[in-house]
Amino acid sequence: MFKRVLMVIFVLFLVVPALVVSADAIVEPDNSFYRQNQKDCVYLGRRFSVNGEGGSVSVKSEPDGKEIGVFQNGDKVYIEYSCFYNGDYWGLVSIVPSGWVKLDEMLVMYDYISFEEEHIDEFYTYDGNYDELKKTKSAIIWPWPGADEPQWTVEDLDTDNFYVSHAYKDKDGREWGFVTYLYGSRNVWVCLSDPLNRDIPVFNPASEPTSWDSETPHKEIEKSANSMLWIIIGLVAVVVIGTAILIKIFWKPDKVK
Repeated sequence: MFKRVLMVIFVLFLVVPALVVSADAIVEPDNSFYRQNQKDCVYLGRRFSVNGEGGSVSVKSEPDGKEIGVFQNGDKVYIEYSCFYNGDYWGLVSIVPSGWVKLDEMLVMYDYISFEEEHIDEFYTYDGNYDELKKTKSAIIWPWPGADEPQWTVEDLDTDNFYVSHAYKDKDGREWGFVTYLYGSRNVWVCLSDPLNRDIPVFNPASEPTSWDSETPHKEIEKSANSMLWIIIGLVAVVVIGTAILIKIFWKPDKVK
């Protein structure tokens, strides 16, 4: 009997680590809700200005979760992902405190998407050969054509692998190219006809932040999405308690003869 009980306990201890590993795969520090629901989160990648009714916005560990911080109205934050949870849109803030905020309490700042919405009918396919870029081997990166200021300068540009998805020509005849990814930056513009001129006059300054409307369909995440985690935790608890009971009932120390 004693050997049989030991075998049961041995099997239980093999099962427990497997369950714990499964739980660890779901529960991760920093944005665990995102990792659990990644397939239903949408990449956003936009900057927002905080605009809460009470003068601030609560940052949650997860949508409708506990508060882990507060942003004051006027704070500027970068929101990387969005989701639709229990009837509300939420955004995952990437700066500290990193967590979730309600997007109806945020105003989206003017950016490349805003520019696209205003000028998409003027975009066209670029059929040039990047002559100026090949001369300079460098380029100033802009958030959009005519922006208030440039972002940074890229050196040693690999023009053989440089590609713009579409182009735009401003009223002064300057040609701009949109690049979806360039050395760590996403969705930026380069002035193809004058790539190193950082003194291009501002002809399209950023307008005031506005209410955000989702450009991408979201699948609603139900409140029960995290229930599997609690099931796993419950199973681990049952296994541990069951092991303790079995030890108490069947294991008896050998009597000293």
